[in-house]
Amino acid sequence: MNKVIGTLAAVLVLTFGGDIASAQNSYAWDGFYAGLGVGGASTNACNSSTLKGAAIDPSSTTFASCPSGGIVGGLQVGENFQTKRLVWGVVADLAFMSSKDNNQTVNFTGAAPPAGSYGSAGRKSPKDLAIVGARIGYAGDLMMPFVRAGGVYALGSQSSSLNYTPVGAAMPIASFSEGKNFASTGWAAGGGVEIGLNGAWSITAEYLHLSLGKGTNSTTTCAGTAVACAPFAGISLDDTHDAFTSNIFRIGINYWFNYWDKP
Repeated sequence: MNKVIGTLAAVLVLTFGGDIASAQNSYAWDGFYAGLGVGGASTNACNSSTLKGAAIDPSSTTFASCPSGGIVGGLQVGENFQTKRLVWGVVADLAFMSSKDNNQTVNFTGAAPPAGSYGSAGRKSPKDLAIVGARIGYAGDLMMPFVRAGGVYALGSQSSSLNYTPVGAAMPIASFSEGKNFASTGWAAGGGVEIGLNGAWSITAEYLHLSLGKGTNSTTTCAGTAVACAPFAGISLDDTHDAFTSNIFRIGINYWFNYWDKP
C-alpha cells in the first residue's frame, strides 16, 4: 500500500510540478478549492455476539470479529481565508472505504442451540464517511503545513444479524439482531502539508485519526415465525460492541478555482 501511494505521489509531482517556483504568489492559499485523494487506512472495530441459554456453553457460541483496514478514496472541497501567513478555513470530505461484509458461519449438531447453521453477517465497519470541519495552516511560499479537526458522519451504516438455517434447509428461517457495531457520528483530527505546483494545482499529504462511538450493547431474542422461534425459547443473543477508530494516510491533488484572480 505505501509503495502504491509513494508512486502516485511521484507521478503527480512529475506531471504538475514543472514550474513550482513561479506558481505561487503572496495569497497562494486563499480561495475555493476541490480535489481528489487516495490512501490507506488501518481500523479497529471489534464486536462479539454470544448465544446464551440454560443448556448452552457460551464459549462455543461466541461470534467475534475485528475488521482490518483497506483502501480509502474520496472527494474534497474547501475554502481558505488568508491573512498574511495565517490560513484558516473550512473543508469537507466524502471518503469511500473498502469495507466488506464480515460473514462467519458455524454449524452445530447438538440439542442446544438447535442443530443447524448459524451465520453472522453484516458490515462491521463504515463504508462511506462524511468529514466536515475547520483547517488552519501556515502560508509558506511553496508549502502550507496545516492541522484540521471536525465531525465525522457514517453514511449507510447498517445492523448485523445472526441467521439460523436448519439442517437440510436452503434459507435461514430465524434470526437475532446484532445491532449496529458503531455510532453514526464521531470526530476526526489530524494534519498534513500542501505543496503548490504549476499554476492553480497543489498536492497534499495528510494523516487523519477518526473515531466513531461504539454501538449500543444489547440482548435480543429470536425474530421469525412462532414455529421457527419455538426451539429458541429461553435463548438470547448478547451483543458487545467497541468504538470504531481508524488511522488514515492519504495523498491528493487540488485545483484552486480563483487562482488566476489573485493579486
